[in-house]
Amino acid sequence: MKNMTSEITLDNVEEFCVPFESHPLKWKFEDEDGFISDEFKDQIVPLETKAAKFLWNFESTQRQLGNIPKMEQHYKKTLEFYSGASSNQEVKKWLYTLGVPFDQKVFWIDQPQWGFILTWKMIIKYSDDLFFGSDAIIWDRSLNWCLNYDHNDMFYFGKDRIDNADIRSEEISENNDMMKALILKHQKK
Repeated sequence: MKNMTSEITLDNVEEFCVPFESHPLKWKFEDEDGFISDEFKDQIVPLETKAAKFLWNFESTQRQLGNIPKMEQHYKKTLEFYSGASSNQEVKKWLYTLGVPFDQKVFWIDQPQWGFILTWKMIIKYSDDLFFGSDAIIWDRSLNWCLNYDHNDMFYFGKDRIDNADIRSEEISENNDMMKALILKHQKK
């Protein structure tokens, strides 16, 4: 149960959900008869608009997410996969080989107002509906990896993030302290 006064964070974003039946993109997960099993529904968390916007905005602030041309600058290991000539089964197999645990919760934001938290198992299961015709980025709270899908049937995967945010913050703080010291030194002259 969400606290209405809570600020949305990566740690509590799952609390800001809506019933599956009321989400406009629920059809991506239903079979041709409009059915989804309870087992699968339990692994798909449809987010309310405010939470989806939070993730959309957060995603845009993270330079390692979505930076396909420079992915190797952000991750130790990068992989590419052209899926245009591949069957759905081959795509699922490639996603499986990435080694993300099936129960890992990941974010998929289709538009600023529409988003989901899913298990990696659901990403694989519904990959033919999730990765079709539009760009997509899949990532998790750790920000240690990301999967990008380009609408030209290209998948890009980066793993083992190089630019650790904590280390980067410390470097920025140290640089700021040095700059302040230099400014003070020159002001005293």
